[in-house]
Amino acid sequence: MCIRDRSYGDFELEFEWRISKNGNSGVIYRINVLESTTNTYETGPEYQVLDNDGHPDREDPTHRAAALYDLVAPPGDFTRPVGDYNRGRIVVQGDRIEHWLNGERVAESPFGNDAWRDMVDESKFGDWPEFGKYDSGHIAFQDHDDLVWYRSIRIREL
Repeated sequence: MCIRDRSYGDFELEFEWRISKNGNSGVIYRINVLESTTNTYETGPEYQVLDNDGHPDREDPTHRAAALYDLVAPPGDFTRPVGDYNRGRIVVQGDRIEHWLNGERVAESPFGNDAWRDMVDESKFGDWPEFGKYDSGHIAFQDHDDLVWYRSIRIREL
């Protein structure tokens, strides 16, 4: 599902999520699929939603739940058991990104500056010309054909 009715620049997004056993999903933001590509993940950073105990992506720390996918790993596992809801929060303001999981800040990153570009260049996104370039964009809830539930979705512009 993509929130295409409007773009968001600086925002705080709060949501609850639960994932199925071995499941994988995510929340992708500042995407511009309408303007540039057809895949949300080609333009926007991702808050990873994952079964940290069962999905193979758990082997890469930057792919674990609440990571800034492929860029910043959480300092530990703050997820609740599969089937229980987790509280996610994304704060994007100016040149900063924060990911929160169950009340803990688990990922923090610069955005749009030289440090951001260096981090992106060293990741799998390094050859993707549109990735992480936009100061505003749409928000998408990713579909990997795994069962995932989102509720209590609230967004506030900052």
